[in-house]
Amino acid sequence: MMGIGNITKHVTIVISLVSNAQYISVMESCAIVWTILSVLGIISNIINIRTFVAMGLTDGITVSFLALAIFDLSYLVCSLSLGISVAFSVFEQKSLTRFMIDPYGISIFSGSVMILINETNVLTTTFLAVARCMCVAKPLQFKNTFTRKRAIMFMVGFAVFAIVTYSPILANMGMRHKFETLLNRTRPALWVSPVRESVKEIIWTINNMLLPFATQFIIIICVFIMSRSLRAASRFRQSSVAMTEKGFEKHGTNHNTNLNEVDLEFSEANNSVDKLTGKDLRVIQQVVLISVVYIVCNTPKILISIVTTLEPEFTIGKGYTRLYLCVNGMRMHFEIVNSAVNLIIYYKFNTKFRTVLGF
Repeated sequence: MMGIGNITKHVTIVISLVSNAQYISVMESCAIVWTILSVLGIISNIINIRTFVAMGLTDGITVSFLALAIFDLSYLVCSLSLGISVAFSVFEQKSLTRFMIDPYGISIFSGSVMILINETNVLTTTFLAVARCMCVAKPLQFKNTFTRKRAIMFMVGFAVFAIVTYSPILANMGMRHKFETLLNRTRPALWVSPVRESVKEIIWTINNMLLPFATQFIIIICVFIMSRSLRAASRFRQSSVAMTEKGFEKHGTNHNTNLNEVDLEFSEANNSVDKLTGKDLRVIQQVVLISVVYIVCNTPKILISIVTTLEPEFTIGKGYTRLYLCVNGMRMHFEIVNSAVNLIIYYKFNTKFRTVLGF
């Protein structure tokens, strides 16, 4: 069994992996990047929201895209708050200056609300992937299943689920007045309930293990199916043209019979694909790209969760605290990008969106 002296030595070595100066430098860089990306993302999502509303919320897919833009905007407002508060917190650590409100406490609150909102983003992205995947696999059965009303119900349900599952964390923390020596007065600073850590363990299992892994698995399968359908649609259309021309050239007066055989052959082989309109295919392209961006940006979170499970010291308040915070700071770059880039996808693959936007 490891003695007390050995434990102390072990923790000291672990902490020295990232010095305080290095930690401050990383957090300072992260704060700048978060702030810049958040501002750009806020602008892009405001454009998304205005455009989708102008397009008319007549179908489930547009409602879902609008909800995703609203959730992304909310997330980015919080990430902007986080970036600014971390910048002020770093400034406090590098100087003797103290602000009237503890910026560290604000950063913890902002980060906690971001986690809550991120649940809605993840669930909405998964919903879009599953809905489009089902419409691809069985277009006749599911084409009219995901209506405007049902999409609204799902979006509201996702928001309620996120609030219910994460509100215990927010309920066990707050800002209370504490005496600050340099100010020679009290100021609002972070307060954490003694039971918050035990509550956090349960919430962490849902938010950092079950949800990311399950949604990643589901979305990867959906992307595979949708991508295969897009390739099949492309091959089907090209082959149809080629076989039609070949039928005319080869069979002369008997071309009608042979063309019917060709049509039957491709109809049977592409029973799902040939029922998709050009609009359906463009929607699938949008959902596939949104899903791929999510998969890439969600992977760092999954890797960090795995390491945290394998190494108990890799968390806040333990031996690898600074390293954990630095790595998670880098991870947040991916999550902010995930919430900020959808405008490019909509503009590229949504004709109506591009027309309404006007540039």
